[in-house]
Amino acid sequence: MGEGGLTYRALFRSLAFAVVFAVAVLLGRLTVLEGTNLSLVWPAAGVAALWFAAQRAADTLYLDYALLGGLTFALNLVTGAPLMLALCFAGANLIQVALLHHLLQRWNPTLWGAGGDRPLTGTQQLLGLLLAALLATGAGGLLGPTAVGVLTGQWSLLSAVVWMVRNCVAVVLILGLGLRVGYLISAHQRARRAENGPHALPAPSIVLPFIRLHGSRGLELTLFVLLSVTAYLLVFVLSSQLPIAFVLITLPVWAALRFDTTIVVVHNFVAGVAAVVFTLAGSGPFASVADYAVRALIVQMFVGVVALVGLALALGRDERELLLAQVRSHAREADERAEHVEVLARLARQLSTSDDVRTDICVAARQITGADMAYLFEPGGDDELVTAASSAGEGIEVPPVAFSLNSDEPSLTVQAFRGHELRFVADLPARDDATVRVVEGLRIVAAAWQPIHTHTDQAIAVLSLAWRQPVRSLPAHVAPMLQTLAGEAAVAIERGDLLARLATVANQDALTGLPNRLRWDQAAGEEIARAERNGLPLTFGLIDLDHFKRYNDSRGHLAGDALLREFASNARQHLRVVDTLARWGGEEFAMALPGCTAEEAVAVADRIRASVPRAQTCTIGVAQWQPGQSVQDVLDEADIALYRGKSEGRNTTVIAPPKLRNTAALLPHQRRKDNHPQLS
Repeated sequence: MGEGGLTYRALFRSLAFAVVFAVAVLLGRLTVLEGTNLSLVWPAAGVAALWFAAQRAADTLYLDYALLGGLTFALNLVTGAPLMLALCFAGANLIQVALLHHLLQRWNPTLWGAGGDRPLTGTQQLLGLLLAALLATGAGGLLGPTAVGVLTGQWSLLSAVVWMVRNCVAVVLILGLGLRVGYLISAHQRARRAENGPHALPAPSIVLPFIRLHGSRGLELTLFVLLSVTAYLLVFVLSSQLPIAFVLITLPVWAALRFDTTIVVVHNFVAGVAAVVFTLAGSGPFASVADYAVRALIVQMFVGVVALVGLALALGRDERELLLAQVRSHAREADERAEHVEVLARLARQLSTSDDVRTDICVAARQITGADMAYLFEPGGDDELVTAASSAGEGIEVPPVAFSLNSDEPSLTVQAFRGHELRFVADLPARDDATVRVVEGLRIVAAAWQPIHTHTDQAIAVLSLAWRQPVRSLPAHVAPMLQTLAGEAAVAIERGDLLARLATVANQDALTGLPNRLRWDQAAGEEIARAERNGLPLTFGLIDLDHFKRYNDSRGHLAGDALLREFASNARQHLRVVDTLARWGGEEFAMALPGCTAEEAVAVADRIRASVPRAQTCTIGVAQWQPGQSVQDVLDEADIALYRGKSEGRNTTVIAPPKLRNTAALLPHQRRKDNHPQLS
């Protein structure tokens, strides 16, 4: 980008069109009819129209106007036009091109605002182009021929009509051809970029439709060209005195019905040039017309009729094909929407019944987008976004990743978490705000982020998708599907967390935070089943705080609750992760020590006894599980050992003696403090 907002490419195009326009003016001046100031053709009108069409999106408007006016004035001056007449011709050209493009922008905004991305399609657009050309050339004709009449005394209505018709035909022929070729170039470049990814260079050339013809259609085109050449030679050379030019109209009809519109506009242009060249050479049916103005008018009307017939048929066919394509596209979109709805419904059902909601969210996101990797990040400890779940394609590793919420390290993930909209980046390595360690470590090329919010608009997670291959953009259906998935994910995450909390509450003692009696029964059974499988020792213990009732009565229930909480906290510090400590009931606790013999469990129990807070004590009975025993059997033995410890003075650890193990089943479990409150 240079200074003043002009790109070098736009400036080059302006200068190139200026050169072509100058050549077109000189060619037009060479066709001035003998004894008049009237040119048979004026291709400069079409070149000027194409010039400003190609530059309509550039910042070169004033430069283009200056070049157009200056060249028109100078070239008319050096080719013999008087000074005032050259000025009038320059003004007429400026008025003509300005009005033409103003009308085209108003009447064909869809085509004119597309920047070459859309072709001229349909008879309505053709009529708009024709009417705009007629009005613009008519406005130019009010100045040009009038100036000729005032300065030379040779004005006539016929000369004004010729001026308007010749310029109008040049606009339709050259602008129509230019729009078509420009569309082909643009379409080819878009196809190449889509094929090669976002870093591909623009295509250096185009493939015209007639090059792609094969088989019978190629033979038909060859026959069409041969017959066209033969017909024009026959009409303009071999039988030039016969007024049979009307038969040539069948040629554009044939082209329009059988070939691409590009072939039609090329044929129209070549046919128009041929008719003008033969007439200038004095050959053909039009050359026999004695009046030069009438001759020019007839030639231009012939060229215009040929062009309009071919274009009207071809563009009408294109319009029908476009409508059919749109109908088929809408049908495909409807099918895709139905498929997307089914996919989302299936994902919603899957999430509502999933045991691993977060991983299923990542898998679903990859199914929707085709991403190589999917991460679900949630706020964790230390003000970080941490990996809650992930999913990746075959052979791709997805290590845990974390982002600081308060660090100065650039992070699009953190930005997306704090935002509300889906975000997509096609060229991630080129972004300054991307996290380099993640982009390089995972070899990511493109990425997208979908924030996940609760119904109260609280950000709870962000879904991150990554591709290792170039992705120019997300398909249109992906954004709404990801947004819907985010809504379902928020509900599923909240529901899963709620169920987890409920499960915790159902299995947790509210006062101490330890597993409750229900959870103990499950854990004890699991530990025995595990000991049976691996053959390792297993020891159970029952703990009872000494004189708790007395403490409770003298200090109050709040102090008693505090004692229980502090004891539970202290006791847990002396246990391993694999050990279980549960609140058995009241001031009693149960523990399971897998991999420990009864003798080894005594050391653990003594450390627990030493940690009883507030100068209180406890008594512990331990019993080692023997193969074949049930949970109740071992607990009965531990209960007997606990009762013995209470009887012997409390604040002690007692192992269930071997001789009791044979009679444990005969001792009722309710023999403990329920029947002996004095032992509490």
